[in-house]
Amino acid sequence: VLGVQPASPASKAGLVSFLDFLVGANGQMLLASGENVEHGEEYPDVDLPALLEENKGKPVEFLVWNMKSQQQRLVQLTPDDTWGGAGLLGVTIRLDNYAGAEERLIRVLEIDSPQAPAAMAGLVPFHDYILGTTAETLQDTTQLATILGDNVDQVVEIYVYNSQSDIVRTVALMPTLSWGGQGLLGAEVGTGYLHRFPSKTQDTTGASVERKVRYLGTAPSKGGGGDEKKSAETTIELEPQLEMEVAGSESEEGSEPSEGPTPASPPPKPPQSESERMFATPSSSTVRKTTSDVADENQSASDNKQEGEVKPPPAVDGKPSRAAELFAGPPPVVG
Repeated sequence: VLGVQPASPASKAGLVSFLDFLVGANGQMLLASGENVEHGEEYPDVDLPALLEENKGKPVEFLVWNMKSQQQRLVQLTPDDTWGGAGLLGVTIRLDNYAGAEERLIRVLEIDSPQAPAAMAGLVPFHDYILGTTAETLQDTTQLATILGDNVDQVVEIYVYNSQSDIVRTVALMPTLSWGGQGLLGAEVGTGYLHRFPSKTQDTTGASVERKVRYLGTAPSKGGGGDEKKSAETTIELEPQLEMEVAGSESEEGSEPSEGPTPASPPPKPPQSESERMFATPSSSTVRKTTSDVADENQSASDNKQEGEVKPPPAVDGKPSRAAELFAGPPPVVG
């Protein structure tokens, strides 16, 4: 689930952006296991758009996996085209692999300066986790570096989870090298086992800030030619929701104006690696931690060893079916 619209069926059912995964509907897994499928045959995946269309006005029971609580739950959603927004459920979705999703979290560790892009976007050290953009989930820091590099001096919206508020929000980040320090983000980040969600947050499924979406219809894909139906792309528009003033010098959320004189730019340093250029973090991924941070990590590691921990059903890799083709490629599907 990439985005939930306010007052939508998905919102009323409590779906959470980026933390929730739809894995089954009406007693059937959305992606088939591949059992008894011969070589060259299609996987009998559920055609989700067709299922929603066939069940307008009728409740559909979804199996939902939450990556933060590591729990699965049953949620009833009623497809409806009269609720006032885009799609039958009011949710933006795309195909993704939930296995090991927590290992791919990108945690904000330290921010170099109040003038750094990370600070201006309102990111909170040690409590914020970068999840993805409005169109894709992040798999690693290399993908984040690519996004930053493709949006230098431009605003890009990213989804961020905060472990204090237990909320997924969107922030407006403008990667730049002109802030007076090193890197496009101006922050150290960490990934892997030590940077999972704190154990104290696993009691809830979390919540997310909701976004309005306008359905603008379909338009021919870039390049033209061929069958118009096959080349048509769904066009949607997200409601603007920026959490910082791009042109100003003050941030609105998560950071305070600096006191005293503005710190001088650091002296020139030797050439940096790609990861250092993007994040201003050591390429060896060695980072500094506070005492409370280490305590949280140790507690999380201890809790993960407890017996009876619920694990998600195994992820399945196989030949993309019609459902995969519908949800895998950009732009995301609004359902």
